[in-house]
Amino acid sequence: PMVFPVRAEHRDEFRALMDWGQRTGLKTVGFFHADSDVGRAHLDNVKLAAAELGMTVTLALPFRGDASNDQLDEMAQRITQAPPDLMFNHGSAGLYGKLIAKARKTRLKTTFMAVNSGSTQLAADLGPLAHGMVFAQVVPSPTERKHAISREFQAAMAKGRPGVALSYGGLEGFLTAKALVMALQATGRDLTRANFVSAIERSSFDLGGLGARYSNQSHEGSRFVDLSMYSREDRFIH
Repeated sequence: PMVFPVRAEHRDEFRALMDWGQRTGLKTVGFFHADSDVGRAHLDNVKLAAAELGMTVTLALPFRGDASNDQLDEMAQRITQAPPDLMFNHGSAGLYGKLIAKARKTRLKTTFMAVNSGSTQLAADLGPLAHGMVFAQVVPSPTERKHAISREFQAAMAKGRPGVALSYGGLEGFLTAKALVMALQATGRDLTRANFVSAIERSSFDLGGLGARYSNQSHEGSRFVDLSMYSREDRFIH
């Protein structure tokens, strides 16, 4: 009851990736997830979305943060033995990138996709192997100017942190900070914890072209998910 996410949920990202795959003729799914209760909950959501889309999860690869090179080799071998049509991750961009690089050496045809978390790092680590990869993003492009929040972010960065590269993570933090300020303004001068929570639960915020809506029955916030592709020019296009 005290948590108010701003960005879309991970399951919305999973659904967007699988929906794109299903519309392009892909039918089987692989999922790289943490070997934890949270990771297994994400796997359940992936299976649910796959069933709704008429797809099948054929490979689940749980990992631990200290996964060794040998363990990643074994996971890559499992992919090549029964390659799913598409595969994506939840988190651990560094490990996922190593897994993709190992699996790609076998020339398998699996379409690798990824969630927003660590997308910039993953693309940079993979280099040419990332060309053509589709990523779910929970904010608009930080470098394009199609959304008001992106233009506002660019102006703020140019003023406060000139020369620092624009990133999806930076824009997500900016979006969250803006939501917090708007929630404080909605609360007014009598700022208590109870009044703050009550104000948010009565609010719908326009975050520069993205909406975040809350009620005492729902703390979902934004449902915005967009897809980007990493191009041969080493940049994300939407």
